[in-house]
Order: sequence, then structure tokens, then C-alpha cells
Amino acid sequence: MEDKNTEINDRDVKRSSLERMLRILDLFTQEKPIWSVDDICTEFDYTRSTGYRYTKELADAGLLFQTGKSNYSLGSRIIQWDRQLRLSDPLVRLSKEIEEQPYELEGKQAWLVCRLFKDQVVCVYHFGNLETSLSYSRGIPRPLFSGATSKAILAFLPNAQHMRLFVENPSEIEQSHLGTNWKDFRANLQKIRDDGYALSISEVDKTVFGLAVPILSQDGKIQASISCVRSVKDYDSDKIKAEVEVLKKYAIKLSSGLI
Repeated sequence: MEDKNTEINDRDVKRSSLERMLRILDLFTQEKPIWSVDDICTEFDYTRSTGYRYTKELADAGLLFQTGKSNYSLGSRIIQWDRQLRLSDPLVRLSKEIEEQPYELEGKQAWLVCRLFKDQVVCVYHFGNLETSLSYSRGIPRPLFSGATSKAILAFLPNAQHMRLFVENPSEIEQSHLGTNWKDFRANLQKIRDDGYALSISEVDKTVFGLAVPILSQDGKIQASISCVRSVKDYDSDKIKAEVEVLKKYAIKLSSGLI
């Protein structure tokens, strides 16, 4: 029994160490693409020995590239993985098939396919002819509480996860008009579930509205969402139900690749 407990504890330590090491990759941004080991240690309160060990292991794996003495940028393996995802991710592959079809909705439009990423959502594919610049683009994490794209995922998460999110993010939830208390928050999410779609108007980007539906796995678990974003000038409440059916058809197609 003692040996089994020791094995479990060792696994937990290794997992914790891996998570601490991978956090380093989140530091690299467009604003700061190069980090020194000393800055990494300061950011995460690592000892110098830990910081140097982590960066060496990440560099050996190709996840970091040494640009100078003790300075690093993201490594080439990430580029390789991005290509693999573009070619092999079922959501991306099936989204490309949808992209090749004639648009069934009116007006200039942008289509977004996003999946859950920690307590955010991240766009994995987008296409369309909308000329307006959007906050959502491939690889950029976006808030879970704002916009139809995110709310179509949020509403279908398990109840226990809803409770944790409410406790940890009360101000963000209130700012997104999802409720000032647990009862209202649950009611608003239940309405999205009952309707089968989420709608937001000028919520993320002021000049557009978004219509989104969930992409569910075969066992009914939330996997992602697909949304269509258009100019608020093209919004017509009388057409929403018919447009939702188009999105649901695409969601079923995307879901078929998640078996």
C-alpha cells in the first residue's frame, strides 16, 4: 500500500513540475517575444537553478530557441505542431469543407470555430468575407463570459464548473450581463441551453453581432462552438431562428469528426 501511495505522489510531483515548466511558454507574446532566464525566474519566483533547468529542457525539446546568452524565444517545434494541427485537427479539416460551400446567410460574414482552452476560448479556424477587424482570430485566447462565441460554450459546461467559475469571476460575469448572483447566472445559462444558441450584439466588437451554437461530442459533452459574425446593419430578429438552423447543421457536421 505504501509503495502505491509513493507512486501516486511521484506522479503528482512530476505533473506539477511539468505544469510549472510549461507555464513559461505562456510568457512569450507579440509585445515581449524574448525572455531572459532571470526575468522568467522573477516572473514565477523560480530559483535560478530551476529556471535554467526548465529553459534547457524546453530548448532541448525544441519548444524554446536560444537567441543569445540566457535569452530565449519560442522554438521551431511549435511551428511544426501548428502545421500538424492545421492538417490533422478534425475541426479545422471539416471547417475547410464548410468554407468551400456557398454562404447560406445574407451579408458580409465571418465564421469562427472556437474550442475551450482552460477558462477561456481559443479560435482554431476562421474564414469569411467580413471586412471588419475582429477580436477573435486563430490562436488568441478570449474571455469565456463575453460574446456569443464564448457563451455558446460556457452554457454547456457542467454545473460544477459553472459554480467554480461564478465564485472565481463574479465581476466579469456581472460585466457580461450574465447575472449578479448565482440564481440569475444559472438562469441565463439555462436559457442559452434551452434556446440552443447564443446571440450577442455589439458585445465584443461594437459594429457587429454574433450568432453561435455549440459543437457537442457524440455523448453530449461540449467541445467547441461555431459562430457567424456580421455587421449590426444586417441584424434581423425575424431571421434568427432560420439562421440558427444553418449553424446547427454545420455544428452537426463538425461534431461528426469528433468520434
